Amino acid sequence: MTWRSFLFSLIFFLILFVVTEIILRIALLCYGYPLLKPGDYLYTGFYPTLKEVIGKDIRSDDDVQDILILGGSVISTPWSNMEVRLDTILQKKYGKTKKFAFYNTAAAGHTSLDNLIKYKLLKDKHFDLVVYYEAINENRANCIPEKDFRADYAHIKWYSDIYLLQAHSEINFTVIPYICALVIRAVRDRVTHKVYASQDMVAPEYAKFGSNIKTALPYRKNLTDMISISKQRRDQLLLMNYASYFPEGVKLTGEQKDMDHFAGCHYASPVTIWGQADNVKKGIQVHNQILTDLAKRNQTHFYDMEANMPKDGSFFCDVCHVSERGAQNFASKLTAYMIDSRLLEHAD
Repeated sequence: MTWRSFLFSLIFFLILFVVTEIILRIALLCYGYPLLKPGDYLYTGFYPTLKEVIGKDIRSDDDVQDILILGGSVISTPWSNMEVRLDTILQKKYGKTKKFAFYNTAAAGHTSLDNLIKYKLLKDKHFDLVVYYEAINENRANCIPEKDFRADYAHIKWYSDIYLLQAHSEINFTVIPYICALVIRAVRDRVTHKVYASQDMVAPEYAKFGSNIKTALPYRKNLTDMISISKQRRDQLLLMNYASYFPEGVKLTGEQKDMDHFAGCHYASPVTIWGQADNVKKGIQVHNQILTDLAKRNQTHFYDMEANMPKDGSFFCDVCHVSERGAQNFASKLTAYMIDSRLLEHAD
């Protein structure tokens, strides 16, 4: 091969690479990936509640009390506006003597694994207090045959997608390896008839598998890792048992008549989006027991919201989401614990 032909081949390859790269980036753009930094899809696509937090200079050695909220929909901004409720109560208590900054990263459907991932992604932030509240969404991961269950939840496509994205650190330079990996996985899944559990609902035919709480060990591992990270960063961590309401003597089926036993909120979720009612209740109990045990073993701050939330339908929109009355009670009890336990006193 002559020098000229080699140079021509090199230029042709570079042009082909650039054109292919542009086309593939445009294709990803149609699916919501940022054009210039497609790796940021981890934030824009999976964890948008982190977007505001990522750009903040959050430190634990200033006069602002920075409080991170981790969890699912119950304490998220759209459902209960929990950070505003907490801030309002604390401001009335402390007036101008303390400044508070709440970062609510809780989101619908997020499990202990999502919250661990979010906490890890905030590795350069230092919070005065981290509040964790979630134990129901994990139940969806149980609704799959045992042979298909994976402890890292890769049997849910949501997490399989996250792992694939995280595995390609070169994606902001070139998306070609990532696209190839996506295609290879899609072909492999088709050939092997891969079964995925849903991240946001439960397929009726898989609900029966939820009786086996396979998430017990992963839930323990995820919370253990979260506790370890909080100790490494010297963040105070507050774990809370999960409050739920399953009306006594009532068989919840997911039908509209279930709502007769709750507060009649504008938004409510049928229990079947997490599985069969008995299995969902069992899953929450298992996860709560694990959380309680870990809090005790690690001497982590702990508040039993399950025991302190009244078992009254007027406090709940469904089996877990709180009504306006429930949200007020939740925020009041939580802030009272923060104050009584002097969790917000160390910055004085």
